[in-house]
Amino acid sequence: MDKILKERLAFIYEWYKGMVNEETGRLVYIYSPSTDSVVANGSPIRDIGAIWDMEILSGFLDRKELEPVIERSLNYYSRYLLRRNGYVILDPKLLDEPSGIAHNAFMTLSLLHSRLPDKEEKALLLADGILAQQRPDGSFKIYFGAERDDGLDFYPGEAMLALLEMYKMTKIKKYLESAEQGFVYYKTRYYERKKVRSGLLIFFANWQSQFCRLLYTYTQKEELRRQVKDYVFQLHDRIIERNDYGKVKRYPEKQVSVEVACALEGLNDAYAIALQEMDDRRERYQGSLCISLTYLLSLQCVKRCTDRQRGGFGFSLSDRTQRIDITGHFVNGLIKSFYNEITC
Repeated sequence: MDKILKERLAFIYEWYKGMVNEETGRLVYIYSPSTDSVVANGSPIRDIGAIWDMEILSGFLDRKELEPVIERSLNYYSRYLLRRNGYVILDPKLLDEPSGIAHNAFMTLSLLHSRLPDKEEKALLLADGILAQQRPDGSFKIYFGAERDDGLDFYPGEAMLALLEMYKMTKIKKYLESAEQGFVYYKTRYYERKKVRSGLLIFFANWQSQFCRLLYTYTQKEELRRQVKDYVFQLHDRIIERNDYGKVKRYPEKQVSVEVACALEGLNDAYAIALQEMDDRRERYQGSLCISLTYLLSLQCVKRCTDRQRGGFGFSLSDRTQRIDITGHFVNGLIKSFYNEITC
């Protein structure tokens, strides 16, 4: 299985190289194999997130061909940085959309994994922008402007992941303490109060699991660590018990790839904790991971496809459209499966 995953990840690397816009030197957003056409203008959050994905993949494969694309993209979005009261945000005028903690989170993650000489200085200011948005109850105000909160199933988890990555690098306690406080809020006052919509549970569980895996590793509070473990298991037990993976196995033609890829990402983090705890869920989790991998690998174009299409993932079995943001979920899910030594 390890050999297969490495081969497929190498295919994705080549796919990224073919998705570079010749005019901008950055990635295009969507590629349609049926018309051999591209959409260059995506959303800044997805563009910045794709930088992080390319960095993760480059590190895993120990390759550097994408380094010029990564550096050019980071330098481009670094021009968006706007100072404000001791921290920075991404300028909403340049973004052409409200600036929020998700922009700061992905820019922080991308910088931390980059080779830029001033990456830590910029990342610290971005992370401090996230801290400035945290309310006394532990929740996060999503936007830096007057806009009403939305994206609560995604953005706080992304923000806390960035804070914990910052703590991992700097060991500055305020980032860990912020994530600890945020964990309590989103567990007890959001998830347990049934504020997560059923159709968004997989996406919520994915981002919560990603930051919780780091919180499980770094918190020094044993009771909190136990709560983190139980919470992550509860999220993924619920997904399994409502038969999401059974549906993927029996009705693959009805699935949407992004949901299955996000499920793979998050469940790998839960599985990693189960391994450390020697928890009995390991076998059940591995079975579900294999269902996801079987479906997702069937979506990757590796044979009978054009050079540009090869290595990319279709949106579904019937829609072969390829997107950089969805590909990022595949990248991280496959890499985590490799490190967790998933065997199918």
